[in-house]
Amino acid sequence: MKNLLFKLIGPLFAAIGVFGLAGSGIIWNFLGRSLGLPSTIASLLSLMLGFVLLRPLARTPASPSTSTTSTSSQTETLVGDVDVDPTEAVPAQALTTAESIAQELAESQKLLDVAPQVNFAPKMLLPGQGLPTRKRRPGASLKRYKTMAGELFVTK
Repeated sequence: MKNLLFKLIGPLFAAIGVFGLAGSGIIWNFLGRSLGLPSTIASLLSLMLGFVLLRPLARTPASPSTSTTSTSSQTETLVGDVDVDPTEAVPAQALTTAESIAQELAESQKLLDVAPQVNFAPKMLLPGQGLPTRKRRPGASLKRYKTMAGELFVTK
């Protein structure tokens, strides 16, 4: 019962902190700083406590001497007269979900064939190859500028 309570108290404090921050923002806007500031601080403290309680507990590594002796004694009692190597009886390390997904992805990438990235007509796919290139000529909007510039150099 205590273990279940300890597992639920972390998410409870985190939820109180999140909803408290939302509520304290509303209180701050409508009732002012005198009530909003303490409720924001209380919500942040509750959220930090929830984060502390949510973090995973550190596992203590088992010493190799105790694990091999316990597995060898178990294999001797289970197998009986059959000669078995105790190192084979030690189970492999369990992979996490992310590690197993990464391992499956690496294996599937090894199986894929690598296709060369070559275009069927590289000269035809270059941009601007099909456009006509003609010399640009000034349009009608340039006429006013030319007359204004011409008047600057006229001597009277």
